Order: sequence, then structure tokens, then C-alpha cells
Amino acid sequence: MTKTSMADQAYAQLKRDIVKTTLRPGTMISDSAIAEEYEMSRTPVREAINSLRREGLVVVMPRRGTFVKPIDFSEIQDLYALRKMVEPEAAVLASERASSAELEDLAELSELSTDPSVEKHVLNERNGQLHVRIAELSGVPVLAKTVRSIHEEIERCLNLRKELGRPYKAVNHGRLVDAIESHDPGVIRDTALQGIERARSHMMTVLTSHSGSASALYQE
Repeated sequence: MTKTSMADQAYAQLKRDIVKTTLRPGTMISDSAIAEEYEMSRTPVREAINSLRREGLVVVMPRRGTFVKPIDFSEIQDLYALRKMVEPEAAVLASERASSAELEDLAELSELSTDPSVEKHVLNERNGQLHVRIAELSGVPVLAKTVRSIHEEIERCLNLRKELGRPYKAVNHGRLVDAIESHDPGVIRDTALQGIERARSHMMTVLTSHSGSASALYQE
């Protein structure tokens, strides 16, 4: 296996551990410890850490070390504000451009995102996949990339909520897919906005209620 592919493997695994909160917000990252855990040399792990630092999932604090980025309250608010700007329009475009078969697949993904038989972190991952897929169906690659980036951070917050004993249950997905299938722009926008606001309100309620007892996890 080449050095590049090892770096890619380290990047994918480390990012997944951060997003799943196996490595919780505020956790110090040691390249040697990660390399030992992943059974690889330190060089690809360092490359992975640098890539995640550029993405903002890892932060370097002078004279202290390298850490998983804490949850930033103001950033989370901004992410939901950004969702309100881009996701309703992505859904409208998806309704105009997706084929019947693609909309059927979207409905199946919606059902999987609320399947009570799987673990919560899997549902959290599927939650993001659904919204990213809608953006992909819009036919605008930069829009899909933006939505993917937003939901990686939101997935991390959802997984933290699960650890704090307040898992999130998506209830709007079926309504959103039904709205997209209606091809009515007004209905689509209203449904998307209602779901985003509900998710934002629940997220902030849970995170703020735990911020005092787990301050290392948060940045205000």
C-alpha cells in the first residue's frame, strides 16, 4: 500500500472517529497514539491530522497541543442559518431535476434514516446522507459539497447528543420527500424550513443544557 493511500486511510478513519465522537470534542490528539491504534506509521497520521486541521475539525493550541475542535455554539447557529438558505432551494431543484427512479430511491433512504432497529449513530449518518443526496439531485455540485460539509459537523453534534442521553429522532424526512414529490416549490420550501428550525431548536436546547457540566466540549 502506498504512502498516499495510507494517508487517505488514516484521514478517513480519523475523521470518522471525530464525527462519531469516538474522539470527543476537546480530546487531545497524539499522532503516536493514533498511529499505534490504527496500526500504521506516524507519517500518514500526521498528514491526516493536518488535513483535518485545514477542514476545521482539529485545532492546534500553542504550547498545549492538538485537539478535536470543541463544539462552537455560534458556529452551530450559523450552520443552521446556512441550511435555511441552501437546503430549501436544493430541494426545489431536486424536485425539478430528479427522475422518478431517483425520487423513489430518495424515499427509501428517508425510511432508512428513521429505522428504529439500527444504532443511533447509524441513523445520524443516514440523516446527513439524505440531505446530501437531495443536494446532489439538485444537479449543482458546489451545493452538494456545501451541504455535505454542513452535515458532517451536524452529525458530530447529533452523536454528542446521543452520548449526553438525548438522541435526536428525525420526524420530518418523510414529509420532506413527499413535498419534493409534490413538485410544489412553496410546499417544499415551507417543509424544509420547518424541519431545519425544529432540528436547530432541539440541538441548541440539548447542547446549552449540558454546557456547564461539560465545558471542555464547548466553545462559546
